[in-house]
Amino acid sequence: MRALRIGISVGIGHVRAVAVRSGRVVAATEAELALGDGVEEAVLEVLSSFSTGGYPRPRVTIALGPSCAQARRLTGLPPLDNRRILEQLVREGASKFFLRNGSSLLTTGVRIEAPGTVWAGALDEPTARAAEAGCRAAGLAVDAFVPSVVALARGLADGRHRWVDGSTAAEIEVTDGVLTGVRRLSVGPTEARELRAVGGLAELEGDGWRFADAYGAAILPTDEPLAVRRRSGGHPGGDVPPWRLAIAGIAAFAALTGAAVAPAWRAMQAGDAAAARLAQGHRSHAAAAAAQRELVRVTTALREIAAFDSARRSPLLVLESLTRALPKGSALIAVREDSAEGSAVVLAPRAASVLTALERVPGVGSAEIVGPVTREIAAGRQVERVTVRYRRTPSVVRAR
Repeated sequence: MRALRIGISVGIGHVRAVAVRSGRVVAATEAELALGDGVEEAVLEVLSSFSTGGYPRPRVTIALGPSCAQARRLTGLPPLDNRRILEQLVREGASKFFLRNGSSLLTTGVRIEAPGTVWAGALDEPTARAAEAGCRAAGLAVDAFVPSVVALARGLADGRHRWVDGSTAAEIEVTDGVLTGVRRLSVGPTEARELRAVGGLAELEGDGWRFADAYGAAILPTDEPLAVRRRSGGHPGGDVPPWRLAIAGIAAFAALTGAAVAPAWRAMQAGDAAAARLAQGHRSHAAAAAAQRELVRVTTALREIAAFDSARRSPLLVLESLTRALPKGSALIAVREDSAEGSAVVLAPRAASVLTALERVPGVGSAEIVGPVTREIAAGRQVERVTVRYRRTPSVVRAR
């Protein structure tokens, strides 16, 4: 019998679950999540309607919505092909790559798109912990956690879609069932609209498309890189898996049995032990040589990582420098930068004073006004809206 696969989606105001067997949806349910309600209780509620007994055990994947998970394309990384080093780089620099709301983040694996460019994701750890606790209360273990936008690529047709989660939305692009583009948006309460689902989810009547992220989590491939998996040691629950406890018990019993017969056994094996030590010496020499080669490779990679980290430009410090430099009574509306130049939209008493102020900012040069200068009323005062374009100079603000 094919194992049951369960996908659970957690978002603002809801928890949804879909059970799939052999590609067919056998159950779909949801629970409302009001302000103050616990995620753990809501997950337990939706799972209580499923029959999850029997063998093999169901495979459970949890997808967190855009309000508590992110996925994005990261560029400018060292051009390495070692996923483990790149994943460590993203994990240690999570605060630079992803938005944080004060909670700790769990970073996913990476999907290498090109040299120096990868896809990676981050999940709100407290929400993931609470969802896993609900699964444990239902007698189920979680196999993986993913951002909903990754699961949606499996549950929606190819094309561009907008997925709403409370006041946050993600505009995603799907190509051949793979996430190829994503953009976070702020939306109003009436932004949700029907989407076109695929596979077994398309058989559900009515608004079955709302379960697209839970369905995509259920059918997520086991080798999906943008996931946090329990077996990799990245699971947030922190519990020791039962199979590890069983192995530890067997090992303890074997150790006690061996201690009882050890004296006679050691006498019989004395001759073989000498030969084994000699062979071990040869193997140790070969292992040391291999370790030295690996150390040289890792040292080179770490130097590239360190050079990359020291060269990153801090967007928060750039915003601070621009804001402090503006004339009194001015307001910074928008800032956009790339590797060579940037632009800023400013409300100021006089547009010309903005140019003078920006030219004093370290790392800013050749400032000029682009487009029309318009007059507006802000806070009862007449101000001018101006767009200024500037070039970045070698004297840039560095991340500290």
